[in-house]
Amino acid sequence: MQLTWLMISACILIGVLSLVYQRGAMRGLTYTRYFTKDAVFEGDTVEMVEVISNAKWLPLPWLRLESSIQTGLRFGDQANLDIYTGDIYQNHISLFYLRPYRRIKRHHQVMCARRGLFRLDSATLTTGDPLGLISRAHKFPLHLELLVYPQILALQELPLPNHSWIGELAVQRWIVEDPFLTSGIREYRPGDAMGSINWKATARTGTMQVHKRDYTADHRLVICLNLEDSDTMWRNINDPERIELGIRYAATVADQALRSGIETGFICNGHLIDGPRQSVRIGPSAAADQFELLLTTLARLVLDRTVSMPTLLEEVLSEEPVDTDYLLITCHQGEKLSKAADQLLRRGNGMEWMIIPEIEPVF
Repeated sequence: MQLTWLMISACILIGVLSLVYQRGAMRGLTYTRYFTKDAVFEGDTVEMVEVISNAKWLPLPWLRLESSIQTGLRFGDQANLDIYTGDIYQNHISLFYLRPYRRIKRHHQVMCARRGLFRLDSATLTTGDPLGLISRAHKFPLHLELLVYPQILALQELPLPNHSWIGELAVQRWIVEDPFLTSGIREYRPGDAMGSINWKATARTGTMQVHKRDYTADHRLVICLNLEDSDTMWRNINDPERIELGIRYAATVADQALRSGIETGFICNGHLIDGPRQSVRIGPSAAADQFELLLTTLARLVLDRTVSMPTLLEEVLSEEPVDTDYLLITCHQGEKLSKAADQLLRRGNGMEWMIIPEIEPVF
C-alpha cells in the first residue's frame, strides 16, 4: 500500500514538475550575441561575446544552445562547444546548467579566414524538466553581421613588372595649371589672360609681369575586376580562389592609389549581396570615405557574373571617358576583352593589365 502511494506521489510530483517547466522554463531567459567590431580585414581575429541570462527563481537543469554561421569564420577551441563543419555552414552546439538568477558570459576568439558579409540571424535555446520528459525551444532573433574586408597585400605581391606607376600616375596629359596655386611671377607671354597680370610687379620692373601658376595633377583611376576566366565563360565562376586573389589585388591598388591622392573608382561584372543583380560601378573619387566604400563593396561582392567584361567596358565607353587610367584585373586577355580595352585606349585613356596568376592546388 505504501509503495502504491509512493508511486502515485512520485507521478504527481513529476507531473507538477513537468507542468512547471512547461509553463515557466522560457520565462526570464534571454540570449544576446555580438562582435566587438563591425568590420575587420581578412586574416584578422575578432572577439565574439555571447550572454545567456536566467532571470527567474526556476533553475534550468539543462539548456542546449544551437546556432549556425558560414564557414569563413574559424572559432578557436573552447570547452563546451561542439562544432560540426560543412562546406558552407558550421553548426555550433553547447550544453549548460543555469542556476536561478544566473548569467553566463562567453568570449570567443574568431579568425576571419575569408572576406565577405557574415550573418547570424538567430540562435535556438532548448530546455526542459530535470527528467527530460518535456522540452521547450525558442528561437532568439539576433540580426548579427560582421563585414570582412579583403586582405591588403604588400606591393611586391602584385603581378606587375614595375610598381612605381601606382605612385607616379601624373603623366603629362593630367598636369594642368591650378588657378589657386601661385608660385611667383614671370614675364608676360602671348596668350596669357589679362586677369593673370600682376600690376604691382609690372610697375616695379617696367615690363609686363603675370602670376606664375603652380601645377596640380588631376589623377583618375578606375579598377576593373573581371570575374571571367575566358571570353567564352558563362555565369558560373570556375576558379573562385583565383578571383578572391584578384579582389585582394583590387583592394591593395585602391589603398595605394588613394594614399597618393588619386581619384579611384571601381567596376566589376559581379553584383552585391542583397542588391539587384547588376554590375558594380563606383565613380572615381578621392573623398575621405572612398576607401571604406570600396572595401565595403569588395566585401559584399558576390562571385556571380552579370555581364561579360567586354560588354561592361562598352557601357563605360558609351559615356566617352577621357584622361582616365583603367587597371584591368583579369584571369585572361582574350580577343574580345583586348578589343574592348583597345577602344578605351584609343579614346585617350590609359590601360594597364594585371593578370591574376593560376593558383596551384594544395594536396
